Amino acid sequence: MYHLPLPTRVRLDQLPLHQEVVPGYLAFVREHRGRRTTRQLEDCLARFFAWLGERRINDLEELNAAHIRGFLDCFGHYARATIATNASALRGFLRYLHVQGMLRVELVHAVEVPGPYRRSRPPQVLSDGDVERLLTAVDRSTALGKRDYAMLVLAARCGLRPSDIRQLRFEHVNWREQRIVFVQSKTQRALELPLLAEVDEALVDYIRAGRPRCPAREIFLRHVAPIQPFSPCNNLCGVMDRALRAAGLEVPGHRSGLYLLRHSLATRMLGCGVRLATISDVLGHVSADTTVSYTQVDMVQLRSVSLAEDEVRR
Repeated sequence: MYHLPLPTRVRLDQLPLHQEVVPGYLAFVREHRGRRTTRQLEDCLARFFAWLGERRINDLEELNAAHIRGFLDCFGHYARATIATNASALRGFLRYLHVQGMLRVELVHAVEVPGPYRRSRPPQVLSDGDVERLLTAVDRSTALGKRDYAMLVLAARCGLRPSDIRQLRFEHVNWREQRIVFVQSKTQRALELPLLAEVDEALVDYIRAGRPRCPAREIFLRHVAPIQPFSPCNNLCGVMDRALRAAGLEVPGHRSGLYLLRHSLATRMLGCGVRLATISDVLGHVSADTTVSYTQVDMVQLRSVSLAEDEVRR
């Protein structure tokens, strides 16, 4: 979850305007837009209403274009994708308010943010050696280490998203048939993967010798009180950070948590000649076009089509 320089200290139950309109909007997008997950919308609107609360704006009719632009200016030095995500969320919300008659003035056009350039930045990846170094550095003699290792292996060998690792349940793993079958939280599409021997061993080791006693069906649990499954907003960055520190690895620039291992797996498969369609299936992408971004870091293939210096100078 990214952090922005916007007021987060304000409790939402202290913002009557937020409580009045946001729950209805979220129910609307789930029912009529088919959205199963609304976390990004919730985060953006929470910041927006906290920002309004600091300016003592307690009535929708007080809203104007200057307020909308002022809020979006807070995102000025962040990545285009972050700006675009929050702008899109706010644009949809303002359109809903106007259509529902809760906002007489149409403010959608006040959301003036340039869209992100697709594939403007290649995915961040680790080399094969660094991935192995990372996994080897985890202390598997402790219960926490057994859990972290199993999570890391699922990301590094199966390419699972943090949300799917967090929500993995006992019934999703078929040990007899050596398969992992579940519905992805992001796309709501079923995904079936082979249960690799390394993953099998890590899961069994954690379940038998590391997992605290808990009736929850989720495999992975918090190891501090209260013992329970992870919260929906936990992206497991702490797991990756501990492993990076143990391995003595520094990742420059943007930190992408467990996605770093997912990206690394895709790049390794691409380098081994695996077809994009197959990589897309393994990663659970809705479209193979999403997988194309990994060609930006496939140095072997890029070198094969590069021009020699004398060719450029002609």
